[in-house]
Amino acid sequence: MRINPEAVQVLDDLLPEPLKSTLIEAMSWMPVHFLNRRERYATHEFDMHWYYPLAFADEGDRADVEPALQGLSEELQCVAHCWAHLKASYPHPVRLYECMLSANAFGTEGNLHHDIAHPPARARHHTALVYCNARWEPAWAGETVVFDERGEIQAAVIPRPGRVIKIAGDPAHVGRAVSRTCPTDRRVLVFKLWEVDAPPGA
Repeated sequence: MRINPEAVQVLDDLLPEPLKSTLIEAMSWMPVHFLNRRERYATHEFDMHWYYPLAFADEGDRADVEPALQGLSEELQCVAHCWAHLKASYPHPVRLYECMLSANAFGTEGNLHHDIAHPPARARHHTALVYCNARWEPAWAGETVVFDERGEIQAAVIPRPGRVIKIAGDPAHVGRAVSRTCPTDRRVLVFKLWEVDAPPGA
């Protein structure tokens, strides 16, 4: 059985151009911290990237961090505006439980993963990615790759500036490494959310 093709949506026009520009500029100067995810996620020793947590809570996926976005500094209100556009694009109510900026440069490999460990809960889970580089060339690699239930590639999405990808149902996915010729890091704004009538963290 294959994952529904509607599980992956690529949206180049969801965000208005002024917001794209403001968001990309803000994310370009955002300081990021190095994170090795091996111990937390029981993955391989090279599962590492750079990130900045914008909104999260100790309750993990049971949280509602939308108020935290509203409380960001004026320079980062573009993130809250981005979330407002994303939230309005879903046909059902959703609850945001995490928002972060992820970055990876040449040599930092992504890890194929699910965002939610418990398979029955995945059907109600959603992830939205907003690519925040001012320029991207196909030769720089860095695609987001989504797999179906047979381990075949269902979608491979180039991180074009301001592009949004919405992933429903939490299929296995990975942000591939950038190429040696890439002169920058790959910056992605990540939103993780539930349909509100889902049992949080079930």
